Amino acid sequence: MSKPHIFTIENTNRIGKPVEVFLNGKKVDHCIYADTRKGKVVFYPQSLKVHKHKKKVIGKTCYGQVTVGYFKNQDQVG
Repeated sequence: MSKPHIFTIENTNRIGKPVEVFLNGKKVDHCIYADTRKGKVVFYPQSLKVHKHKKKVIGKTCYGQVTVGYFKNQDQVG
């Protein structure tokens, strides 16, 4: 079985392994989607902004070299 290349909140909870996402070597907090093959990361930056008419939270998409690492132990999860 090959290593997955798409990481979302749903599939990381399903496998029971929390992950850290890095974009170009820098850690990305509040990430909801990461694709290591395409180099795509979607996250919600802090101070959340809501779209004026659609009433949806505005997320950001960034591209670059994406790496995903698993936490060593569960105590680090905050």
